[in-house]
Amino acid sequence: MGKSGSSSGNGGIGGSGIFGFFGTTIQCPASDTSYYCNFIKIFNVFMIVCFLLFILYTAYNYIMPNYFRKKGR
Repeated sequence: MGKSGSSSGNGGIGGSGIFGFFGTTIQCPASDTSYYCNFIKIFNVFMIVCFLLFILYTAYNYIMPNYFRKKGR
């Protein structure tokens, strides 16, 4: 019925078990209100925001000096 291979039952990306943004394998359903799951959800959002801010900061540092560079110098 299912595909045979080494990825049976592992789930995640290509059967690797990696489910989240940074590869966390913690799977808390939305209805789970335990302190641990709530902390993990908030921490994952915090890490994503930090990662996006890092990307924006890096892009700003590379793009803006070139954008305002005067031509002819």
